[in-house]
Amino acid sequence: MCNCHQGTMETYLEDIIVRSVDRTADEQARSEIQLKPRKSTKIAYELESKRTRLQSENMVAELVYSFLLPEVEKETLRENIKREQRRHILAAHSVIHGQTTEVEEEGSS
Repeated sequence: MCNCHQGTMETYLEDIIVRSVDRTADEQARSEIQLKPRKSTKIAYELESKRTRLQSENMVAELVYSFLLPEVEKETLRENIKREQRRHILAAHSVIHGQTTEVEEEGSS
């Protein structure tokens, strides 16, 4: 009977220790997570304050180049594809219309 109580007591204490460790780890992780954005923001503001006008203009130019130019290229590609598809559709219509005209002429003869 004593062994049963001893095992139960050890399991109970083990559960308490595990929960305490988990809670402490969770609290520590949360506090570290909350500090990271603050540090990042502080670093970003420091970099921003040290940046010259030319560096800012270069950054904007790089953003425009990396976003807008690929977007313009995509739009141009889409337009080229539509133009090619339209050309093929017109050719298909022409072939179909030519064949139906021939069939109509043969049927009326």
